[in-house]
Amino acid sequence: MSKSEPVILPEKYYLDYFNYVLEFVEKQYDHVLDMPEHLFYQSFRNLSEQAQCLYLRFSNRRGDFFRINKVSYAEIPDLHEAKSELIHHGFIQINESDDPIQFNLFTKNELIEAFDFLLKPQKKSELLGELTIEDLVLIHEREEVAQVLKNEEVEFIKLLFFGNRYGGVTDFVIRDVGNVKIEKLESENFKPWFQSREEALAVMHVSQLRRMVRDLLSENLPLEDYLEDLPWHVWLSFPQSAKSTTKLLLKVAYYFEQVDLLGDAIKYYSLIDQHPARERRIRILEKQDKKEEAIKIANQILDKPSNASELTFATDYLNRKGIRINRSMTERLKSAPSISIPTPQNERVENAVLSYFEELGWDGTHAENYLWRGLFGLVFWEIIFDTRHGSFHHPLQRQPSDLNDATFFETRQNLLEEKLRTLRTKKQLETSLKRTHDEKMGTANRFVTWHKSLLPNLTIMASKIPLKSLKKVLIEMSKNMKENSTGFPDLFLWNNDEYIFYEVKSPNDQLSAQQLFWLDFLQATKIKVDVLRVQYSD
Repeated sequence: MSKSEPVILPEKYYLDYFNYVLEFVEKQYDHVLDMPEHLFYQSFRNLSEQAQCLYLRFSNRRGDFFRINKVSYAEIPDLHEAKSELIHHGFIQINESDDPIQFNLFTKNELIEAFDFLLKPQKKSELLGELTIEDLVLIHEREEVAQVLKNEEVEFIKLLFFGNRYGGVTDFVIRDVGNVKIEKLESENFKPWFQSREEALAVMHVSQLRRMVRDLLSENLPLEDYLEDLPWHVWLSFPQSAKSTTKLLLKVAYYFEQVDLLGDAIKYYSLIDQHPARERRIRILEKQDKKEEAIKIANQILDKPSNASELTFATDYLNRKGIRINRSMTERLKSAPSISIPTPQNERVENAVLSYFEELGWDGTHAENYLWRGLFGLVFWEIIFDTRHGSFHHPLQRQPSDLNDATFFETRQNLLEEKLRTLRTKKQLETSLKRTHDEKMGTANRFVTWHKSLLPNLTIMASKIPLKSLKKVLIEMSKNMKENSTGFPDLFLWNNDEYIFYEVKSPNDQLSAQQLFWLDFLQATKIKVDVLRVQYSD
C-alpha cells in the first residue's frame, strides 16, 4: 500500500480494540480486578456481537443519555434486538432516570414544539430553566431515552490499561491509521500501572474529585463543604495518585487563598512541597506578619529546591528579608549587551534579531528548547524507550511513565553515562545523531520535533560546542526532565570562527528563573551564551 492511500479500519474496529483492552487488563491486573469487573467481563462476553457493538457505541460517546430514534449504525443490523438485549442484561435502561440533563438532548425548537410555550424564550438556557420533572415524563411518553449503565466498570478497566481516565479508542485509531508512528516496545516487559486495587481506586477517586472541583469553580460555588475528611495522605502515599493529588491540592489551596481563607490555604499547601506550594506559604505568612516561619520555609527551599523558580524566589526573599522581587533576573538583564533595531512589523523579535546578525555575516536559527530537546531525544533514544525499568505499561505509550520524576535519572544514571562515554569524539556524536535520526524519522518522541532543519542544525551545534560541555548539559537535563527540558536560549548563531547562544529580550521582557538557570549552567560549562537586550530605534 502506498503512503498516499488511506488506511481503512475494519467495520467493528472499536470492538476489536475494546476486546484487546479487556484481554490485556485481565492478564496484567489479576491482582487488582474484583467482583464488579469480573461480573462485567462475564456479562459483556455473554452479549451478542451486535449488542456489544451498540453498547460500545454508546459508552464511547460523550454523555450518559441518548435518544434511541437518533441511533443508526450500519454494522448493527437489528438495532431493536440489540437494544432489548442490553436492557435485559443491565447495560442500558430506557426512560428510567429523572435527570433533567436529558432535556439537553433536544433542540430548542423541539422543546418549544413539545410544550407549546406561549412566550418563546430567546435562549435555550432560559427554556431549560422552566422545565420540570413532570415535563420529562411527557418527553418519555413520546420517545425512548437510553441511559448507559456500567460506566464505572468500563472507566476502571480503561484506567488500568491507560493509567488515566482519558484514554480510549482514539489512541488506537491514531496509531493504526498512521497519524502517529509509535515506537515498537518489548511487550514482555510491560508492568502494571498500579500495584494494588487501592492505588487504582485512589487515582479514580482523585480524578472524580478534580472533575467535581472544576465544575464547582466554574459555577462560582464554594468548595468548603466538599473537602472535609478526605484521605489526602493516603492518596499522596501512592505513586500513581500522588501526582494528580498534588495538582488538585494546589488548585484547592489557591482557591482558599483567593477567597482570603488563608488558614485553609496554608492547611492545603502544607500537605505538599512541590512548587509553588512553599512559595505560596511564604507569601501568606508575610501577609500574616509571621516572618520567622516564612524564613524557615525559605531556608528549607535553599536546602532542597524543587526547581529553579523556587530556588530563585527563596534566594531573593532571604536577601531582601521578605520583599519579593526578581532581583537575580533583574541584575542579569541590566548587565546584558544590547542592540538597536527598528520595531519589528508582523514578525517576532527573534526573527528581526536573526536578520540583524545575518547582515553582519552570521548564520543562525531558532534554538530555544527545540535543538536541546532534539539532541537529548536522539542521543538517548534507546534508553528513553527501554522497557526494562518498569515504566512502560501498554503498547501505545510514547514515553516512560517516570520521565518527569527523579527516578528517571536515578534508575538510568549508569546507562546514560555509559552512552555518553561511547561518544568519545565529535565525529562519533555526529554519526550517532544521523543514524538515529534516519532510523527513527517520524516516530513519536516527546523531545524530537521532526523538521528538515533538525539534523543540520544539531550537526553544526555538535561541531561548534565542546563535546564535554554538551555531555554535561544532557546529564543535567536528565536529572529533572520536567523542568530542565525548557528555558534554553532563543537563538543559536555561528560563523566560520565562533558561535553564541542568545536569550533575546525586548524592552518589556523579563528573564524567567529557568532561563537564568540555563544561562548560568551553560556559562559554567564553557558554552558561549548571553542575554541580548533589544532596543527599538524608531
